[in-house]
Amino acid sequence: MSGAPTPGETVSDDRARGIGRLLLVTLVLVAVLVALAIPLLVGDYRVYGSIVLGIAVVLGVTASLARRAVRQRTPAARRLSIVTGALVLVLSVPLMPIWVGLLTAVTGIGLLVVTLAPEREPS
Repeated sequence: MSGAPTPGETVSDDRARGIGRLLLVTLVLVAVLVALAIPLLVGDYRVYGSIVLGIAVVLGVTASLARRAVRQRTPAARRLSIVTGALVLVLSVPLMPIWVGLLTAVTGIGLLVVTLAPEREPS
């Protein structure tokens, strides 16, 4: 075993750009979630505000880890991107009462599609 990653484990440069952009969109949505959670926590919706803030923390951590792994082209980059996409998709369900829930679901689907799509063979 040489320790070199196999082609399926690493992320190509073109794929890394697309994944990186979607992870950046995810981080922007995390900032929006934090901004939405603050008035909910201050107002009468403390429980829901706590849920929104918790989701923002989980998505922020996973998206940050995945973005760093994609930038460094580590073997875990693809796996972390898949986990982040799945988490974004699943955790968008409690966010559906607010408009950002639909945006997070679309972002999660996009991240999974871009990450899982087969690489194009150079022609």
